Amino acid sequence: MSNKFFKDFITTLGFMTRLAPPRMVKPEELAATLPWMPLTGAVMGALIVFPFALGLLSGSPDIQAWLTVAASIYLTRGLHFDGISDITDGAGPYPDPDRFWRILKDSRCGVFGVIALVLSITGQILLFSKIYAAGAFGTIIWIFIVGRMGNVAMSLAGRRFTRPGQGALFMAGADRTSFSLALAVTFAAGLLLTGLEVQLLTYSLCAMSIFFLYRLARKVRGTNGDFLGAALVLCELSAALSFCILNQ
Repeated sequence: MSNKFFKDFITTLGFMTRLAPPRMVKPEELAATLPWMPLTGAVMGALIVFPFALGLLSGSPDIQAWLTVAASIYLTRGLHFDGISDITDGAGPYPDPDRFWRILKDSRCGVFGVIALVLSITGQILLFSKIYAAGAFGTIIWIFIVGRMGNVAMSLAGRRFTRPGQGALFMAGADRTSFSLALAVTFAAGLLLTGLEVQLLTYSLCAMSIFFLYRLARKVRGTNGDFLGAALVLCELSAALSFCILNQ
């Protein structure tokens, strides 16, 4: 049994990051990765934060923040920012279902997608800078954990609207058990890495983000992997913003 758990974790790490070699897997193996998403965020976050916790660029939290976001984008191949960009482009000023899915199939990035990228990336840099200035290295790690928990939450919320594609392979494994495990890992990690008040505010903001994406999915009559990526970015921003709100 432990070998299966380790194999599922390595599959998750290889698919979601560059930290393990990617490999061909069966659909059911991708579905089994959901409970491991938060742990993947913990590993990635710890590797990114470790040199800064040792004192690298200790007098420049803004540069630490910029490098953290750059490392996150590199390690995840930019998958999640691509998701929030596509979703925002498709929704635009009014999310017509046909137009929405036609735009998502277009590889070009429109004005709304660019705006979403600028706001989310600069938002992370500004928020991470405040967190680094406070010396809250554990919170940075936890933010990456929360983002992956948001991925699982959106998989569960959007499963009934699943459209064919790679995202559907992940959402096939979404159930109350996988979500409960992901949430339990996130909460336990939060007790070690950040404050309880930060956790509670984070979960409230994450719930609002997931509900927003759920309503959009219902309106456009479908979900795909871009929704999962958008959920991850929004939940990371929710966690970072929660810390900054409570530590002004």
